[in-house]
Amino acid sequence: MEIDLDADPAARPAMPKSVSDAPEQCRATFFRNEKGQYILQHCQKFENSLLSSVGLLELANAGDFAANVWNEIPVPKFAAALMAVGATTAGLMTFVAVWDGRLSWRNIQLLRKERRYLLAMRNQPDKTFPLIDALLEVNRWELGTEFIDRLAMDVLMGLGCLLVSAGTYMAIGGANPTVYHASNLLSGYIGNSPAALGGLIIAVWCIYVLMRAQKHGSVPANAVSRPLLRRRKYLVQLQSSMNGTTGLVSGLASMLTSTRWYGYVILIPCICIFVFCNYLWRKQIGYNRKSIEEFGVLDESSLVEELAFISHLRMLLTENTPGRSLIHEGQSPTVLLELIAKSRLFESFCSRLLENTDIASRLGDPGGAGNAITIELSHLFVLAAQDYSSSIVEIAQECIIKDGPALWRDRERHLVEVLGSYMSCYNEKEEIECK
Repeated sequence: MEIDLDADPAARPAMPKSVSDAPEQCRATFFRNEKGQYILQHCQKFENSLLSSVGLLELANAGDFAANVWNEIPVPKFAAALMAVGATTAGLMTFVAVWDGRLSWRNIQLLRKERRYLLAMRNQPDKTFPLIDALLEVNRWELGTEFIDRLAMDVLMGLGCLLVSAGTYMAIGGANPTVYHASNLLSGYIGNSPAALGGLIIAVWCIYVLMRAQKHGSVPANAVSRPLLRRRKYLVQLQSSMNGTTGLVSGLASMLTSTRWYGYVILIPCICIFVFCNYLWRKQIGYNRKSIEEFGVLDESSLVEELAFISHLRMLLTENTPGRSLIHEGQSPTVLLELIAKSRLFESFCSRLLENTDIASRLGDPGGAGNAITIELSHLFVLAAQDYSSSIVEIAQECIIKDGPALWRDRERHLVEVLGSYMSCYNEKEEIECK
């Protein structure tokens, strides 16, 4: 299917106000590094950076299996080998917890900065920003997720892995009475208590997330947003209910493993569920987004309009035949440039343009300094009218097809989250006013 943005304006959704009111979406600054590559000017982003290996932290806490099952003197040789493997695995997973904790801390720093920004905006009497309470509510949920579901769990599970690793290594030399008793403590109740505490904390947090998702999924919505809200409600509740329940069960099982071998049998399905919950979050729920200061959406209608626009873009790509041009033959390249701007792909498109040395030389910023290049949409309109139209069309189509789906997916998830919070806050306000 070809994109025809000029032929029938009534047949497509209107350009979202959030885009038309955000000129920064059509301006990008790049700096040239020592290797001659153009790097986009740093901008803070909230990232869906949860590591897939975090789902295996509970498995690492089970590294004391051999130490607890064959807790005897002398230690059988095969058991000593298993202890070495389990202790090494648990120790290595400590680095995974630290790595994920650092990624989470970056998000937390951004979210705290955003919260100060939103609170400052709400306290300005001359500012009208209907979504401020909704954005603050989403910020609260994102902060809770990063603090509790990631950072706290990374600290607790990482500490547990470290204690279990030390205790299991010590179990190999258990012939020494002092080492034997210390090993039993570290690979027993002490080593497994952080995992149990983490499971309890996660269970409490998941109750809040479940109630919040239920509220969002129950708000009145139109035909565009209703299925999106319900789908997100289902996914969030599925992930939260499984994560919370499994956290409690695995916490109890971890304490059982200190003295009962069948505690490890209970841990096996828990580990599998944790891996699934990790996958579900990374692939179906989490999202990347720019700082909230660049959000640009002003009201409920803007949210719905942009969700409809994203749905429209996805439909165009789904119906497009591979290898076929996205625009009609003879249609102006500015059509694709406008689509790039509207669909928030401008920075990605400019990055691809600068890989072309001829275009990069023509885009040199006359007002810039040093190796900086600032590209505006007007610059590209000029290039498209000259000898670079075919190159621009080719690069624009590649950008839309390859970079568009992931960006629109993340944008949609964030918009649905904000819309659910907005409608929920709006309904609560109306109920209070009615009383």
